[in-house]
Amino acid sequence: MLKVDLHIHTVHSDSPLVVADVARRARRAKVVAGICDHLSPYHKMFEATAFDAYVADVREHGLLLGAEYCVGEEIPVDDDRLAELDYLMGGVHAVSVDDKKHFFWGTELPTDEDAFVTAYLELMLKALAEDPLDVLAHPTYLPVPLNHRYDDVWNERRCGELWTAAAERGVAVEISGRWLVPGERQIKLALEAGVTFAVGSDAHRRAELFAVEYPRQMIERLNIPEERIFLPQRKKT
Repeated sequence: MLKVDLHIHTVHSDSPLVVADVARRARRAKVVAGICDHLSPYHKMFEATAFDAYVADVREHGLLLGAEYCVGEEIPVDDDRLAELDYLMGGVHAVSVDDKKHFFWGTELPTDEDAFVTAYLELMLKALAEDPLDVLAHPTYLPVPLNHRYDDVWNERRCGELWTAAAERGVAVEISGRWLVPGERQIKLALEAGVTFAVGSDAHRRAELFAVEYPRQMIERLNIPEERIFLPQRKKT
């Protein structure tokens, strides 16, 4: 299997990693690496000047060029700039319930957990229908206080809606090496629905670079064919 990691963060958003260092390590490890920094109002890259500097840095070092926007938030650069990317990844990082925004990496959940999950699913379905994304990042990830209900939450009905929409739109589903999602049962359902899969570590530190053991394990265990693994086309050299 080709070594791939399409979800790496750097100093252009919320990581101390430097693009040049990632490029050196990718060459040494023989990994097809993609930088996918946050393109959002919550990070450094939220306007055109920062985006242009990011594009120039990644292109200079020959890595695949991606970006991760926050599903449900406005993408802060214009379509012409988005077209410079090799791929666009969209991830849900917060869900609003009853006019209150709940960030996924906090410890507080709304009283109505089912309303939270319903809003979460609706956000992803809306993005799949309307946004120019290529990869759905860490789908089915749940905040820690809700994770004990993972299989109950991501049942066949909800997964059926989500994976069918992804397959019909041609959007790849990320298998996340960091967050270990989707689960094996949910990946099986995605495979049956006809989706393609992206591989990403979601690395923010050197020790996390190319840490895609979980995706590789799932691909091998479930016999996911190579043609179902997403590999973006480089738009520029």
